[in-house]
Parts: sequence; C-alpha cells; structure tokens
Amino acid sequence: MGRRNRFDLRAEAEALERLGLNNPTTRKPRGEPTERREKPVEAPRMRVVWAVCDIGGKTVATFDYVAKAEAEALAATLKAKGKGQHFVRSIKEPMSH
Repeated sequence: MGRRNRFDLRAEAEALERLGLNNPTTRKPRGEPTERREKPVEAPRMRVVWAVCDIGGKTVATFDYVAKAEAEALAATLKAKGKGQHFVRSIKEPMSH
C-alpha cells in the first residue's frame, strides 16, 4: 500500500463524519504561560575603607574606616618624602568572610 496523501485522508475523515463515527477528541485550550522572574543576584556586602591614592588615582594603601588618622599620616609622609602628591579618599570594597 502506498502513501496516503492529504486528499485521501480528508475524504476518509468526511466519510466518517457523515456516518457519525468521527468523534474528534477535544483538547483543553492551553493555559497562558506564566512569566518566570529570575532571582535577583544578591550584591556582596560592602564596607567603607580609607584609601591612600597617588595623583593618578591608583590605590597605594587601604585602612579600616576607623583608622582615618593613620591614612592621613601615611599620605603626609609620602608627600614629605617627595614621592609625589597623595590624598585620602573613601572607597567601598566587598567584605571578606
């Protein structure tokens, strides 16, 4: 037996329909797909530290937040030694566990 084309299949379906034997199964309509939200990535906890930087913005040394006086003292000694201009600024860095 050869392949059946769509015309043969359609004629067969119509014949069954006329005889009342064709009971197509009714499918439930597919529900709306729910939108899945991605879990937000938790940002690491940050802490503020004092950074002694050169004039180009490169960090030379970092100190805890409570040690601001020590950071300013290092910046002053580097200026006095003639190592160029240095300044103190606060930066945020990830906390280490």
